Amino acid sequence: TWGGGTFNGIKQKLSYIKTMGFDAIWISPIPENQGEDYHGYAFLNMYKVNPRFGTADELKAMVKEAHKLGIYVMLDVVANHVACVDENFTKIFPFNKTEHYHPFCEIDFEKMWINQTMRENCRLFCLPDLDQKHPFVREKLKEWIKNIVQEYAFDGIRIDTVAHVPVDFWKEYAEAAGVFQIGEVFYGNSQVVAEYQKSMDSLVNYPLYYTINNVFGKGRTNMSEIKTRFAEIHKYFKDADALGTFVDNHDNARFLNITPNIKLFKNALVFALF
Repeated sequence: TWGGGTFNGIKQKLSYIKTMGFDAIWISPIPENQGEDYHGYAFLNMYKVNPRFGTADELKAMVKEAHKLGIYVMLDVVANHVACVDENFTKIFPFNKTEHYHPFCEIDFEKMWINQTMRENCRLFCLPDLDQKHPFVREKLKEWIKNIVQEYAFDGIRIDTVAHVPVDFWKEYAEAAGVFQIGEVFYGNSQVVAEYQKSMDSLVNYPLYYTINNVFGKGRTNMSEIKTRFAEIHKYFKDADALGTFVDNHDNARFLNITPNIKLFKNALVFALF
């Protein structure tokens, strides 16, 4: 296995997933990644399926089996950046020219929420930042998402690093996908995050994530914080019911790592489910 599994591995566990009551799965980005990058978020070749996860046929077979069991399949997708190749863009396909990228600069994470240009144009860590205003880049990204959804019959997409791309691009990207979209805006300010739902169906509910961890986890703040947060969410988001609620995820320390208390963890999970 690689980074937690393969397409065949998922296929073998679908019945187990179904018996647990789940009706959807979310899988990692599928393009080929560089070297030891196991996660899928740094592609080399947008059109080649990551051989560490399996083959295109194995992916299709997994999706087909999931659908047979009544399970939706959501694909994680990246349109903001590519693999860490410094300035050697000839390694990337199809974005192999310098003009396909923003000029080099690095994001200052302490300032990016007050500097939109930095947030949208500079690099996350070492990842070269695609320029979605370049006609070739814009059209190829939209063409790819349309084709990949149709070829593999995905039911939805989870969009990575949404806040790092100009918001007008996402409306076109979502329309090209033609399926349900849920975007990641890694921030706790409800009003700021809500702006991005104007361009897609849903967002990962990071504002509520922070509240859940404050109330049930390390913070142990007053339960009234939940009421305040819900009021904000319903005020700013166009569709609060469509947001994706979660307790922890792959980008953050797990709840029990921070708060090693099973009872509190179960309470947080029940809250997130209901």
